[in-house]
Amino acid sequence: MSLAQVELRKLFLGNINVRRTAGNITELTQSVKEKGIEQPLLVRPVKGKYEVIAGRRRFHAARAAGLKRVPVMIRQLRDDEAIVASLVENLQREDIEPEEEYDGYVRLQKLNPELYGSYEQLHKATSKSKTHIEDVFSAVQFARGLRGTKKIVKVAPTREEKGRGAISLVHAKLLKTAERAETVKELPKAERLAKLSELTEAVVDQPVDKARKIIDEFKKDPEKSVERIKETALAKESGVHLHIYIAPKVASVLSKAAEDRGMTEEELVPIAVEEWLKQVGYVVG
Repeated sequence: MSLAQVELRKLFLGNINVRRTAGNITELTQSVKEKGIEQPLLVRPVKGKYEVIAGRRRFHAARAAGLKRVPVMIRQLRDDEAIVASLVENLQREDIEPEEEYDGYVRLQKLNPELYGSYEQLHKATSKSKTHIEDVFSAVQFARGLRGTKKIVKVAPTREEKGRGAISLVHAKLLKTAERAETVKELPKAERLAKLSELTEAVVDQPVDKARKIIDEFKKDPEKSVERIKETALAKESGVHLHIYIAPKVASVLSKAAEDRGMTEEELVPIAVEEWLKQVGYVVG
């Protein structure tokens, strides 16, 4: 490993860097103009030039700022080592989206399945928890499995990004649990995929707690219409409208009790239910 100042024209972006785009670099470019590159780019030598392993945004900002030379850290790296290095730096900076992270993991597994084939091995290589890695796999695989859609997984998509097909990592992870539910697996494949696509559209704009309620309700009976499932799940927050049968003996007592209190049976039933739930300890206060 060595530090050096390298001409920008000798740097290039290959396929190793896990970041796909530089994103908005306006502020970074201004900072580079004022202060230069404060943290060296990580590169490896390739046929007389240097491949950028980590530092895509700094590379583009340096070009936009008109720099001729930039500080770099030069390391001799195999392809798999370079991918790991790119993943680790971007993960530490929280500067990578789930899709990019997933593709990096998959490339590692293809390059060396013996060394990176399991979540445990990926955890050891990148220091990310096995739970996090599994969540990334689940979320991205779910989104890419939706036929006829162009869903992409982002950590925290904006409303505009959602309108273009983005779905949050948390929502995609929850939706994957629906896909894995036995009740959903029993549906014919075409119907299952169509239902999951509908479910995705139903929850993508919902807060996580409401999305979870809709998905849990869906898993109970996925053959119902998704719209009806959504209504049922969210109705429980503001009350439930029920059509119920009451046995004649109870109905007559209910009618008399309502008459004594100057109420209708419809007005008395929710009060009676609430009082009973308090008595048996389901409702406090």
